[in-house]
Amino acid sequence: MSQSSPLAPRVFLAFDDFSLAGKHVFPFATFDGIQSQDAPQVATATLFPNKVSEFIQVKSQPDNKAAFVTVSTTSLKRNERWELADALVTAFDQSNVQEVTILGALHLPYAQDRDLNVFYCSLNEDALGEQTQYLDLSALPTVDSKWEVKDPFLSALLHLIQVERSPRTHLLLAKGYKPGRDLSGTYDAVDALGKALQRFTRGQVTVDLEQAKRELPRLLAKEKVKDKSDDHLALLYH
Repeated sequence: MSQSSPLAPRVFLAFDDFSLAGKHVFPFATFDGIQSQDAPQVATATLFPNKVSEFIQVKSQPDNKAAFVTVSTTSLKRNERWELADALVTAFDQSNVQEVTILGALHLPYAQDRDLNVFYCSLNEDALGEQTQYLDLSALPTVDSKWEVKDPFLSALLHLIQVERSPRTHLLLAKGYKPGRDLSGTYDAVDALGKALQRFTRGQVTVDLEQAKRELPRLLAKEKVKDKSDDHLALLYH
């Protein structure tokens, strides 16, 4: 890992997904029982270009074993999505990131699972992945090969990760619903992703779901989350 980089060998990443859920898991997550802290602004600004750094928030572990990255993607234009995705992949390479785990809730109308309705897939399985020993790759049902990513930012990011053939990337994708006026779609997806992340990491990452239930209403109200529908931001059957 680069000495000045706020990233770490293991990165957990969330964006503005269909249910606005993934990014609301991280505030209640700990890694090895330790809460991550905001990375120094200077370090983040040094790692990412000025025109995209404002969309990226990094929280780092004191021991530099892991970092949690939240990306704001709702207001991005097409070219900005690609610039942001490229900046992230470049930063992963410069910081010697070994593995990235992406959390998101997507529109999966045909997905069926009797448990959490969270599905798993991976990219670059041949890439260096020393951290995989800590993961339970069979903890979740796998993504159906007929599904195709429709979220424009996630699609751009995964494309570039595949082109670079690094880092090894894991996706935890919840069956998401629009947040709704009562935001129940967000609450349900946060709960499912939180539980899935704990299983997937064999408890190395823990999520205080009770605290999430108490504090999410305040956080969402602060962000003035609106009931929006963008059905092309999905992962659908063809």
